[in-house]
Amino acid sequence: MWRLSWSNALAHRSRLTLTWLAVALGVAFAVGSLVLTDTSTRLLDEQFRTTAAGVDLTVRDAAAFDAAMGVEVARDPLPADLADRIAAVAGVGRIRPVASGPGQLQVRGTAVEPAGPTILGTWAEAPFTAYELRSGHAPRAADEVVLDAATADEQGIALGDTVTVSATATRQLRVVGLTGVGDRDGLANSTVVLVDLPTAQTLLDLGTGLTSVDVIAADGVAVTDLRGDLAAALGAQYAVTGGQDAAAASADAAKESIGYLRIVLLALAAAGLVVGAFLIANTFAIVLTQRARELALLRAAGATGRQVFGSVLGEALLVGLTGAAGGTAAGIGAAHALRGLARGAGLALPDGPLTVTARTLVVGLAAGTLITLLAALGPARRAARTAPVEAMRAAAPAPAGPRRGRLVTGWVLLGLGLVQLVAAALLGNVTGVGLGAVPLLAALVVLAPVLAPRLARAVGRPLDGLGVPGRLARESTVRDPRRTAATATALALGLALIVFVTVVGSSVKAIGASSGEAITADLLVQSSGDEMLGGLSPEVAARVAARPEVAATSPVRFGHWLDAGTTSALTAVDPATLPSVADVEMAAGSLAALDGGGIVLAADVAAERGLSVGDTLAMTFSRDGEQLLPVVGLMADDSARALSTSYVLSLGTYAAHYSENVDATVYVALADGVDPGEARTAVEAAVADFPNAEVLDQAEAAADRAAAVDQVLGLITVLLGFAVLIALLGITNTLALSIVERTREIGLLRAVGMTRAQLSWMVRAEALLIAAVAVVTGVALGLGLAAATLAGLSADEPLVIEVPVGQVVAVVAAAVLAGLVAGLVPARRAARLDVLTAIATQ
Repeated sequence: MWRLSWSNALAHRSRLTLTWLAVALGVAFAVGSLVLTDTSTRLLDEQFRTTAAGVDLTVRDAAAFDAAMGVEVARDPLPADLADRIAAVAGVGRIRPVASGPGQLQVRGTAVEPAGPTILGTWAEAPFTAYELRSGHAPRAADEVVLDAATADEQGIALGDTVTVSATATRQLRVVGLTGVGDRDGLANSTVVLVDLPTAQTLLDLGTGLTSVDVIAADGVAVTDLRGDLAAALGAQYAVTGGQDAAAASADAAKESIGYLRIVLLALAAAGLVVGAFLIANTFAIVLTQRARELALLRAAGATGRQVFGSVLGEALLVGLTGAAGGTAAGIGAAHALRGLARGAGLALPDGPLTVTARTLVVGLAAGTLITLLAALGPARRAARTAPVEAMRAAAPAPAGPRRGRLVTGWVLLGLGLVQLVAAALLGNVTGVGLGAVPLLAALVVLAPVLAPRLARAVGRPLDGLGVPGRLARESTVRDPRRTAATATALALGLALIVFVTVVGSSVKAIGASSGEAITADLLVQSSGDEMLGGLSPEVAARVAARPEVAATSPVRFGHWLDAGTTSALTAVDPATLPSVADVEMAAGSLAALDGGGIVLAADVAAERGLSVGDTLAMTFSRDGEQLLPVVGLMADDSARALSTSYVLSLGTYAAHYSENVDATVYVALADGVDPGEARTAVEAAVADFPNAEVLDQAEAAADRAAAVDQVLGLITVLLGFAVLIALLGITNTLALSIVERTREIGLLRAVGMTRAQLSWMVRAEALLIAAVAVVTGVALGLGLAAATLAGLSADEPLVIEVPVGQVVAVVAAAVLAGLVAGLVPARRAARLDVLTAIATQ
C-alpha cells in the first residue's frame, strides 16, 4: 500500500501541485519567522557579550528590576571614590571606571539616526572591551572622540573632522580614531561614540560619578569568590554581577521587542497554515471523488478500509513532507525579506548571517507534515467508508447534504460565540472578545456548507446578466456546497483578518487624534529617535522657555514601574505649567496636589481598581522598590489618554524615584501676537545644538503618530497577504480539478452549441462568485470582530469605530479581481478541451 501511495502521488502530481505549493508557502512563512527572530536574538547576544569581553565582574547601583518594556532601567551614578574602594578589595586585579549612556551624533548639521541606539561611552583598551582601533589613536583630550568605522564610512567622516556629540550637554569634538568591534566595523544598527572618562561624565551630567565599574580578578582568584567578597565589602546598595551576566541582562532588554515580533509573525504564519489546510482538504476530497472507481477496484481486489485509509494518508504524508521540506528551504531565504519588512515598519533588527537551528528545521517539517495529514484525515475517512459497489456506479454520487449533528453543532457554536462576544463587548473585556471569536470561527467552518449555497444564490444573481454562462456558473457553484464552502471559507478568513486589522488600526488612530485634542500647545519638541522614555536634555526645555516668542513650556517624562509583577508605564508632568499647554479635565481632586508627592489616576483605572482620592497605590520602582503613593486626583479619561498613560506623577516625585534625566516631549505655548512661522524658526534655532530635538506642530505630531501605526499595520497586512494568496491558489486548484471532473459535461455543453468564449466566461464567473461569497463573509466577519474588540477595549464608554471605507473597498476590489484572475488558467484549460474527446470521457 505504501508503494501504491507513492505511485498515486506521482500519477496525480499535476493535481497536487498547488496543494504542495500551499504547504510550502505556509511553512516558508513559519520557518522564515523563526530564522529571523533566532538570528536577531543571537546577534544581540553576541553584540553584548563582545562589548563585555574580558570583564569578570561589573559593579552598578542596585535596582529592584533590570528592564521593562524592552528598556534597561537607568541606575543612580556611583560615587567617584567607589572605584578606589573596589580596587582595595583583596583579589581585585584591575578595574575600569565607566561612564556610559544614550547620546546623539550630529555630522555637518545633520543628526545621525541609526535604527538602534547611539551609545556614548568611555574608551578602554583590551581586555576590558573588544573595541579595536582601525585607524588613528584613542581619545586623550577633552575635545577628542573615536567613532565606529561603520558609521564613519556611512557618513563620510574622516580623521580630523569635527562632529557634535550631545547627551545632557553638547560638545564639538574632533574625530581622532575609528574603531571596530571584534571582526566588524561597528555594532548592528547602532552608532558608537567613545570619549575619555571626564568628557563622558560632562556630556552625561554625572559630575564625578560613574555608571559602573568593570573588574578583572587577579591571577589565581576565583571569580565567584571575588564576587562574594565585593558584595560583602560594598553593601546591599550596590549590585555586583558577572560581566557576562550584566551583558546578558542588557541583551534581554533589547530582545524584548523581538519576542513580541516572534509572536506576531508566528500567529500570522499559523493563519496561513490554517488557510492552506482548507486547500489541502478540498484537494484530497475532489481527487478522491474522481478516483472513486479506482478505490472501489482496490476494495474489490481485497483491500480493507483501513488499507485504503492508510494509502490516502500515505499520499498526504508524501505531499506534506516534500512541501514542508521545500518550504523550510524557502523559509531560510524568506528571512531576509521578512527582516526588510520589519525594518520598514520601524523595528531595529541587527544585520548579520542567518541562524538556522535544528529546532527550526524540525518545526518546519513537522508543521507542514501534520497540517497536511490532519487536513487529509476527513477525505481519507470518507474514502475508507465508501462501499465498493457504490463507488463503481457509472455516475458519481450526488454530494450529501449536511448531517443533523453538524447542523446542531454549528448553530450551538454560533450561539455561544455571539453571546460571548456581546457580553464581552458590553463588559469591556477584550480577552472575552477573543474567547468568543473562537466558537464563532468554528461555527463558520461547520455551517459553511449550509450557508455558502444560499449566499452564492443571492450574491450570484447579477451573473444572470451574462446569460446562460452566468446562470450555469451560479448553479455549478451551488451544486457542491462542501467544495464551495471550503474554497470560499479559506479566502474569507484571510479577508476577515485584513479587514479586522484595517478597522482596528484606523479606529486606534482616530481615538489618538481625538485624545490629542486635549493638548492645546502650539508646538512640540520631541526626540527624533522615538526613544520609549525620551531622549531630550533638560537644557532643551530651558532654551525654548528663554525665547521671547514663547509664553510657556511644559516638559513631560515617562517611566516604568511594576504593578503586581506586571510592567506598566507612567507620565511625569509639571502641574504648574501643564494647564498652559493642555486642557486637563479632573474628575476628582486637583492636579496641583501632585506637588505633595502623590499620584493622579485616570478615572476608568481608578474605578477598575476601586480607588478614590485619599487611597494609596502600591508601586514598585527600580530605584527604591515598593512605595505607597497617595491618590490625590482622578483625571478624565480623554485627558489621561492625551498624556499617554493612566498614571501621572509630578516631575519632583519622578526625580525621587527615577534616575533618568531626559524629557520625552516639551510642549510649547506661543506668546500672543507672535507669528507661528517666525516663532517656530526661533525655537528651532534655540535647539539647533541638540541633534535629536525635533520641532513639530500639532498636525505634524499627529501625522507622525498615525504613520507609526500605519507602518505596523502595513507590515501585518502585507504578511496576511500570504494567507490570501494561499486561499486564491485554492480557488484555482478547485476549479482546475473540477474541470477534470466535469470533462464530459463540458463536452456536452460544447456539443449543444456553447462557444469557447462562453465556456471560458462560465468558469471565470464561478471563480468570481466564489470570491464574492468570500468577500461578503470576510468583510462581515472582520467588521463584527473589530467592533467587538474596540468595544471591549473600553470598559466605561464606547469607542468610535472608524471604518476606512476607501481601504475596505480597495481590499474588496482586489479580492474580486484576484478571484477573476484565479479562474483564468482553469477557464483556458476548459475552453481548449476537444469536444469529441470530452464527450467520450467516462
